[in-house]
Amino acid sequence: MIHLIMAIQIMSFFFIFKSISRYPFTFKETIVWLVVFLMVGFVSTYFIGIWGAITLFICFMGISYFKSPRNFTALGVFYGAYALIMNSFLGYLVSNPITWLVEFVFRQSSANTEYLPYLFTAMAPPIINEAGLRLVRHYVPQLNKEILQEFSKVILLPVIILLVIIIISVYPILSIGNRTGDYNSVHRTLLLGMWMLFIVALLYMLIQYNHIQRREIEKSKSEQLAQLKDYAAQLEKIYDEFRGFRHDYANILLTLEDGIKREDWEQVKQVYENTVKPTGQLMRKNEYSFVKLRNLHVSEVKSILAAKIIMAQQMKIDVTLEIEETIHDIPMDLISFTRILSILLDNAIEAAAKTEAPKLWIVFLEDRSIQRITIENSCGENVSLRRLGERGYSTKGKGRGLGLYNVQHILKQHKFASLETEAGSNVFSQTLILRTGER
Repeated sequence: MIHLIMAIQIMSFFFIFKSISRYPFTFKETIVWLVVFLMVGFVSTYFIGIWGAITLFICFMGISYFKSPRNFTALGVFYGAYALIMNSFLGYLVSNPITWLVEFVFRQSSANTEYLPYLFTAMAPPIINEAGLRLVRHYVPQLNKEILQEFSKVILLPVIILLVIIIISVYPILSIGNRTGDYNSVHRTLLLGMWMLFIVALLYMLIQYNHIQRREIEKSKSEQLAQLKDYAAQLEKIYDEFRGFRHDYANILLTLEDGIKREDWEQVKQVYENTVKPTGQLMRKNEYSFVKLRNLHVSEVKSILAAKIIMAQQMKIDVTLEIEETIHDIPMDLISFTRILSILLDNAIEAAAKTEAPKLWIVFLEDRSIQRITIENSCGENVSLRRLGERGYSTKGKGRGLGLYNVQHILKQHKFASLETEAGSNVFSQTLILRTGER
């Protein structure tokens, strides 16, 4: 029975870690990691007692590195420390109530219930933790891991330091309690103080996150306002050109009518060459890609597209934008989507600008169940599709290759989103697929 209780306690650490990190685990991965945890937990507990939980902390960081190398130094450490403290905190919190409840329920039973309080206490932490997290997530929006990682020095580092202090302070007291079977008043007061500090650390993280998120949203809105002003300026330019053409339209028709009546084909030809033909070229100019943005009713995305189209035009790139269906919503959180879109567009513009005939195609397609955003560009370099998305891989030289790596990392957090890549003769294409299940 003792070994069963110990096994449940060790597995409790893993399930709390799994719940807070929300890393995707297959059934096979879950079994493998549980076996590893049980082996490491039993061996370390046998030699160093309650401090064996620290070896599980090393296992947690190993899982974090395996699941997400970029988040290892910050989020991985936080997840591991959280699992250690929460398991101990909840176990300590419910031990006395569970003991009292078992004694009350079995007060007239002759069965041996000596181990039942320990068994239920070992099982309780992951259950209570999961229920608590579900309640919090119901009222508090899920924290964006990209923001947590990007601002880890402000959000996570102070919290991690506090959690390490708590671990170093709590485990000696828990070790004494395990040996003596009870805690004196000083120890109970210290434990209560450490648990309060743990709650303060989590509140600090949430407050800092909300502050930084609001700041990032305001910054994004300022950038979008500037981009929308550029977009409005382009539309005004287009309107002025059409207004000028409309002013001359009647005169062009009268001149053509006069030439046709008199069968003066030289005059007709001259009108066509000097007025009609330039008008056709005017209608095909890059600026008229902006007209298609009228079908996009997501201001954040519209402003980014407008800014990137202007950038491409300034680099003499022929831009084609197709948005035939009206789009009112993006089935992904806008912070993640705009980051992905910006990276893909920047890469496409940079690659197209290096070709002899630079071209960029942007196509939005939508039906009832799926949304596709295709970005295609002229390309003069060979690209390894197999290595594309690896950290550091780039055809642009050293110190590059983080853009698509970051895209892949963001997509891992959105199970309804995927990216398809194709490379043909002098053309490179990427299609972002968003399924409406993300809504």
